[in-house]
Amino acid sequence: MLNRPEQKKSSIEVSEAQQRELDMVLMKEWTKLTVFAVGDEVTTIKAGDKVYAYVNSLANAEVLEVDGSKKIIVSLPEIVVVW
Repeated sequence: MLNRPEQKKSSIEVSEAQQRELDMVLMKEWTKLTVFAVGDEVTTIKAGDKVYAYVNSLANAEVLEVDGSKKIIVSLPEIVVVW
Protein backbone atom coordinates (compact mmCIF):
# COMPACT_ATOMS: atom_id res chain seq x y z
CA MET A 1 0.00 0.00 0.00
CA LEU A 2 1.48 3.34 -1.08
CA ASN A 3 0.77 6.85 0.13
CA ARG A 4 -0.99 8.79 -2.59
CA PRO A 5 0.52 12.28 -3.01
CA GLU A 6 -1.76 15.07 -1.87
CA GLN A 7 -3.19 17.24 -4.63
CA LYS A 8 -3.46 20.96 -4.26
CA LYS A 9 -7.05 22.02 -3.69
CA SER A 10 -8.56 24.12 -6.42
CA SER A 11 -11.49 26.49 -6.33
CA ILE A 12 -12.52 25.15 -9.73
CA GLU A 13 -14.91 22.21 -9.56
CA VAL A 14 -14.51 19.45 -12.13
CA SER A 15 -16.53 16.35 -12.92
CA GLU A 16 -15.37 12.88 -11.83
CA ALA A 17 -14.33 12.09 -15.41
CA GLN A 18 -12.28 15.28 -15.62
CA GLN A 19 -10.68 14.52 -12.25
CA ARG A 20 -9.67 11.04 -13.47
CA GLU A 21 -8.03 12.63 -16.52
CA LEU A 22 -6.15 15.08 -14.29
CA ASP A 23 -5.07 12.20 -12.04
CA MET A 24 -3.65 10.33 -15.05
CA VAL A 25 -1.49 13.34 -15.95
CA LEU A 26 -0.30 13.72 -12.36
CA MET A 27 0.53 10.00 -12.01
CA LYS A 28 3.30 10.40 -14.57
CA GLU A 29 5.01 12.73 -12.08
CA TRP A 30 4.75 10.28 -9.15
CA THR A 31 8.28 8.93 -9.42
CA LYS A 32 8.95 8.29 -5.73
CA LEU A 33 6.02 7.09 -3.66
CA THR A 34 6.33 6.23 0.02
CA VAL A 35 5.33 2.73 1.13
CA PHE A 36 2.65 2.95 3.82
CA ALA A 37 2.31 -0.77 4.60
CA VAL A 38 3.20 -4.18 3.17
CA GLY A 39 1.69 -7.64 3.41
CA ASP A 40 3.00 -10.36 5.73
CA GLU A 41 4.74 -12.23 2.93
CA VAL A 42 6.61 -9.20 1.51
CA THR A 43 10.25 -9.20 2.59
CA THR A 44 11.98 -7.06 -0.05
CA ILE A 45 10.43 -3.71 0.88
CA LYS A 46 9.15 -2.18 4.10
CA ALA A 47 6.98 0.72 5.25
CA GLY A 48 8.80 4.00 4.71
CA ASP A 49 10.71 2.87 1.61
CA LYS A 50 10.51 5.04 -1.51
CA VAL A 51 9.41 3.17 -4.63
CA TYR A 52 8.53 3.65 -8.28
CA ALA A 53 5.56 1.73 -9.67
CA TYR A 54 4.36 1.35 -13.24
CA VAL A 55 2.06 4.26 -14.17
CA ASN A 56 -0.49 1.85 -15.68
CA SER A 57 -0.59 -0.02 -12.39
CA LEU A 58 -1.25 3.20 -10.50
CA ALA A 59 -4.01 4.15 -12.93
CA ASN A 60 -5.81 0.87 -12.32
CA ALA A 61 -5.05 0.51 -8.62
CA GLU A 62 -7.63 0.46 -5.89
CA VAL A 63 -7.60 3.58 -3.71
CA LEU A 64 -8.53 3.39 -0.04
CA GLU A 65 -8.84 6.09 2.59
CA VAL A 66 -6.94 5.33 5.80
CA ASP A 67 -6.98 7.82 8.67
CA GLY A 68 -8.11 10.61 6.34
CA SER A 69 -5.45 10.12 3.63
CA LYS A 70 -5.66 8.19 0.38
CA LYS A 71 -3.61 5.02 -0.13
CA ILE A 72 -2.93 3.14 -3.37
CA ILE A 73 -2.92 -0.66 -3.36
CA VAL A 74 -0.45 -2.29 -5.76
CA SER A 75 1.06 -5.77 -5.89
CA LEU A 76 4.78 -6.40 -5.47
CA PRO A 77 5.43 -7.14 -9.19
CA GLU A 78 4.16 -3.64 -10.01
CA ILE A 79 7.01 -2.07 -8.01
CA VAL A 80 9.90 -1.38 -10.37
CA VAL A 81 12.49 0.42 -8.24
CA VAL A 82 13.10 0.63 -4.48
CA TRP A 83 15.30 3.41 -3.07
